[in-house]
Amino acid sequence: MFFFEAEFDILAPQIKGVDMAKQQSFSDKLKKKKKSDLLSVKFIKAVKSPAGSYKFNEKFVQVEDLNKLSEVK
Repeated sequence: MFFFEAEFDILAPQIKGVDMAKQQSFSDKLKKKKKSDLLSVKFIKAVKSPAGSYKFNEKFVQVEDLNKLSEVK
């Protein structure tokens, strides 16, 4: 069996002023975020090509009300 003895007096001045605790938690970050009144919706639009096939364009849009989706282009 081996025993290891070390002296850490050399590192003590360097470690003394270090604060290892987190200053800000994840929940604190979420509290700071501003909540938006807009709804995020995935908008899918079908476009007919000249060849007669359909192509689907999709994008995320933010709207105030779901009734305003007809205004999105």
